[in-house]
Amino acid sequence: MLLEKHWQPPPNYTFPHCVVNKKGKQTKKYAQKSHLDKFHWLVLSHKGQGLYCKYCALFAIAPRGGIQTKTHLCRLVKEPLKAFDNLLGENGVLLTHQRNKYHELAVEAGKNFLLTFHKPEFNIMNQVSSQRLTQINENRERLRPIVKTIIFCGRQNISLRGHRDDGKLLSYDSVVADEGNFRALLKFRIDSGDTALQQHLESSKSNATYISKTVQNELIDVCAEIIQENILQNIREAKFFSILFDETTDISHISHLSLSFRYFHNGIIKEHFVTFCDTYDALRREENNSGDIEPRLTGVSLAKIVANLCTKFNVDITWCVGIGTDSCSVMASETKGAVQELTKIAIHAKRCPCNNHVLNNSLARSSKVVSCRNTSGTMRKVVAFANASAKRHEIFKKELGVAMQGICETRWVERHDGHLQFQGDNLVKICSALEKISTWQDSKTANDAHCLLQTLRSSDFIISSICLSDVLGVTVSLSRILQSNSIDLKKAADAINDTISVLQNKRENADVIYRQLFEEAKEVAGQLDVEIKCPRIVSRQIHRANNQPAQSAEEYFRRAIYIPLLDSIINDLEDRMSLEVLNLFQLSVFMPKSEYSNQDIETVKQLATDYTLLLDNTPVSVVVNEYRLWMMKWQRSQDMPQSISDLILNCDIEMYPNIRKFLCIMATLPVSIATAERSFSTLRRIKSWLRAAMVEERLTGLALLHVHKNIPIEADEVITRFGRRRKRKIDFVI
Repeated sequence: MLLEKHWQPPPNYTFPHCVVNKKGKQTKKYAQKSHLDKFHWLVLSHKGQGLYCKYCALFAIAPRGGIQTKTHLCRLVKEPLKAFDNLLGENGVLLTHQRNKYHELAVEAGKNFLLTFHKPEFNIMNQVSSQRLTQINENRERLRPIVKTIIFCGRQNISLRGHRDDGKLLSYDSVVADEGNFRALLKFRIDSGDTALQQHLESSKSNATYISKTVQNELIDVCAEIIQENILQNIREAKFFSILFDETTDISHISHLSLSFRYFHNGIIKEHFVTFCDTYDALRREENNSGDIEPRLTGVSLAKIVANLCTKFNVDITWCVGIGTDSCSVMASETKGAVQELTKIAIHAKRCPCNNHVLNNSLARSSKVVSCRNTSGTMRKVVAFANASAKRHEIFKKELGVAMQGICETRWVERHDGHLQFQGDNLVKICSALEKISTWQDSKTANDAHCLLQTLRSSDFIISSICLSDVLGVTVSLSRILQSNSIDLKKAADAINDTISVLQNKRENADVIYRQLFEEAKEVAGQLDVEIKCPRIVSRQIHRANNQPAQSAEEYFRRAIYIPLLDSIINDLEDRMSLEVLNLFQLSVFMPKSEYSNQDIETVKQLATDYTLLLDNTPVSVVVNEYRLWMMKWQRSQDMPQSISDLILNCDIEMYPNIRKFLCIMATLPVSIATAERSFSTLRRIKSWLRAAMVEERLTGLALLHVHKNIPIEADEVITRFGRRRKRKIDFVI
C-alpha cells in the first residue's frame, strides 16, 4: 500500500536537483534523504523526479487550498515539487504546506483509512450493515477451496491447465476434452461433499466463477508475493546477505536467470530461491531494444539485471557481502564479468566461487590420464548400449538385479555411483550380459557387444576403473557436503583440507595402497578368466608410458595410472582451492584459538578500516580491544564451538557487537551455488515439454510454491490480497 510501503530511494540513489541563480552564479539545489526523514508525509517520485505529500495526493479532494483557501492545489498534491531551493525554514515550502488546513484534514483522513483498513470492524458502514459483512464472509468461503486447490497443485508440482480451461465447470458425465488437473480437483472436491464450492459454481455467473486461467495466474502471483515477502523480511532482519545467481536455457529456449539469497537468521544459515527472470526480455526493456539490434548477454547486462531485481525487491545492496556464481568468463571475468560490475555498487561484496564447480573441474583432470579417460568413455558406452533397447535393458537388469545407471559428466556424486556399478562382481555380471548379447543373430548388436566385452576384459580397463573408484570414494563425501545449504566457510575449508590430506596420504603410501588395489584387480581378472599384463614394448612411444624391461605389471600400472591420477587431482585441488579463496575477508582471524599474534591484530585493524560502514563507523581501536577480549574468552574456555552458527550463538551481542557482525558475515558468505542449480532442477520439473508455453509470472509463482513448502500460506491472506488488488464482481474484503 502506498501509505505504508511507498517507494524508498536506495542508498546510492542520485536525488533530483534544480538549478538556481544566486548572485549571478548558477548553483544546484538537491532534494535530500534528510528531507524525507524529517517530514513523514513527504515522498519522492522517481518517475516525476520531484516531491509529493502522500496524504494530500490521495485525500485532498477540494479544488483549492492554502492558508486563505484560495490557492489551487498544484505542487506536492497534483504536481511534483521540483524547486528545491526553499524547502526548509519557517517560511519554507515544506513547513508552509504542513500548516495548511487541507493538509491536516488529508492526514486525518489517511490515518482513519489505515485504521479501518487494518481493523474493518471499526468501519461505520460495516458496523451499520451487518448483512454486507455476512455476504463477504460467504464470498470468502466460496473462494477458499479454489485457493487451497491452487496451493496444493503448486506445492506438489501438479500442472493446473488442460486442453480446455475456460467456461463453466461441467460434470463428469459430460463428454469434454481434457480440462486439466485444477478443474478435475475442483470436481473431486464437489463429489467429496464441498457444498460451498458447488453452490458457488452453480449460482455464479460465467464471468464470476473465479476459476479461469487469468484468476489462476493472479492467485499464484499472490502466493508468490507472500513467499517473497517472508524471505525478504528475513533478509532485512539479518542485515547482511549474499547473492547467488546463475543462468540457463529452458526447454522452450528461454534464457532464465535464477536469483537466490543467503543469510543468517535466527541462528540458522539459509539459502532461499526468490525469482526467475527472462534475461533477454529484461535486456530489451533495459535498453529499449525492439529487436532490430542484436541483444548480447554480457557480464555487464547480467549485473544490471541482478541490481534491478534487488531494487524491485527493495533489498539494500549496500549490505551485500558475497556474490556466488560459477567460474565461467561471463560471470568471473576481472574486466567485464558480472561479479566485477556488481562490486562497483556492492562495495563490500566479495566473489565467492562455487567450490563444487572447482571440485568438479579438478576431478575432470583425470581425463589427462589417458587410461582413465578411456575407461570413463567405455563405461558411458556400455550404459548407452544397455539402455538403447528394451531387450538389452532386460538382459542387463536380469544379470545385475537393477537397471544400469547413467554416468553424469557434471554431477560427480552420480558419476561415483555410476563407476561403482562396474566394480567387483558387477563387472563380471556386466561381461556376462555382453557375452550373451554377442551371440544374438542381430549382427550389429552382437558385434558392438563383442567389442565392448573385449574392452572391459582388458588390463587397462580393470586397473583404471579400480583406481578411479578409489579416488572418487574420497571426493564423493566432499561433493555431497559442499551441496548443503547450511555449510559455512569453516566447515568447507576443513572438509577440503581433510580431503586433500587423505589424497596426499594415498600418494605418499602409493606402493602399499596400490598393492591392495592390484590384488583386487587380479581377483576380478581371475573371475573374467583374463591375465593382468603389461603392454608390449616398442622402440618409440609417445601416447602412453612405455613398459620397461623386467618391470612387473603391478609396477607399470602404478606408475602409468595410479600415481599420475593422484598427482593431477591433488595439484589441481591445491591450486584452485587455495587459502586466498577459502579465507575471504580473512575472517578466519576471528575463529577461537589458543593465542593470537601481532599479525592477527594488524589483520583486524585492516578489516575494521576497510569495512567501517558495515560496523557503523566504529573506531578501529574499539574493534581491536573487542578482539582482544574475544580471544581471551576462548583461551579460558575448554569447549570450542564446532561451527560458525554455534560460535555466533556464543557471542554476546552486548559485549562483542562488532565481532558478532564479522561472524555473521562469515556465515553469510556462500560456499557453492547449489541452490541456484536446484532451482534449475525445479525449472525442468515445472516447465516440461507439455508446459513449455508457461508465462514468466506463473513460472516463478509455481517454482516458489514448490521450492518453499515450509513457508506457510494462509488461504484467508491470499483471499484478502486478491480482493484488494482491484474491484471484483463480488466482494471479498470489507
